[in-house]
Amino acid sequence: MDAPPPAGESVTIAITNHIVRFVREERAEHICFLVTLRATETHALPKTFKDVTKLPADSKKRWLESCLEKLKLLKNRDVYEIVDLPKGRKAVKNCWVFNIKPDGCY
Repeated sequence: MDAPPPAGESVTIAITNHIVRFVREERAEHICFLVTLRATETHALPKTFKDVTKLPADSKKRWLESCLEKLKLLKNRDVYEIVDLPKGRKAVKNCWVFNIKPDGCY
């Protein structure tokens, strides 16, 4: 979705309104994405990896599989290498960004 739902409007209603608008505008490429969002936990996107562990079993499984897939892709592309840090050096921090892509992938 482009923007959060207006005050007082639920996520489900906002997504339904987007679907109606896109159908009227004949923008079918977005309908699949919006239907996927409506069928998932759109209001419960995890903010941190720890949040993933607190999700219901089916959502947790989906997010963990996606995380493992992304790590595997990074390793296969030689994006990173696990090494011992030199004395007095700190590792570069990172974080996960959880979102559902327009094609419905996690």
